[in-house]
Amino acid sequence: MSSFDSLFPNRQDCYYALFQDVVYEHDNEAGYVFEQGQFKRRNRVTVAKRIKDLAEVVYAGFVSQDSSFSQCKPLIDYPALLAVLTRYSRDIYGFRRISAKIRDVDTGLDTVQRERLEQIILEGAEFGFKVPSERPYIERQASVLLYWFSVLKPFHLGFKSSKNPPPEAYIQAYFNEYFAYFLICVALHTQSVDLVIHENKAVFVEFLNQLHFRNLSRSSLEFFLPNSKQR
Repeated sequence: MSSFDSLFPNRQDCYYALFQDVVYEHDNEAGYVFEQGQFKRRNRVTVAKRIKDLAEVVYAGFVSQDSSFSQCKPLIDYPALLAVLTRYSRDIYGFRRISAKIRDVDTGLDTVQRERLEQIILEGAEFGFKVPSERPYIERQASVLLYWFSVLKPFHLGFKSSKNPPPEAYIQAYFNEYFAYFLICVALHTQSVDLVIHENKAVFVEFLNQLHFRNLSRSSLEFFLPNSKQR
């Protein structure tokens, strides 16, 4: 199994393994790549494989800290995983896509007119943008991603023959949310942001319960996740 450092010698790549636009290619400054005036589509198989590799490293960390996880193995529903990332990309990158298109296409507008058009779109919440911002803050990105993980539930727990006891009941019951949370934690750690909800077990179990049963909306999650430590 690959180690974290061999998978992501550039830690920024770990962040973008989860927090990228899964549909269209962009660089680490979120500048979109165009081919003949059209967005260059991203290879989704490559995206899924990168997340699979990251998931294996994260789960191996679970096993090393708690032997009960050795009785189990994580299972990924890949169509659901790609649906999560597609919806996340629409919410987070929707406005950025339009801005990139406006800048790339020869509209005949000067810089001031182009910026005014972007501002009109930015102010137009009725246009359907869930996140009308070109650069939403990082906890908002995490909130949207965790929300879609909780809705579509791509992660499941399989069991193997073993003498070890299984993980705690709440982990089994809310494994999708538990695993998604720590996957996001790993990606955010590379950005010097550490989530701390899990440090209080009672609060964390209730958080996972509410997340699993979809009692937390995107906006509700934005109140929870900023309870983080900046390094």
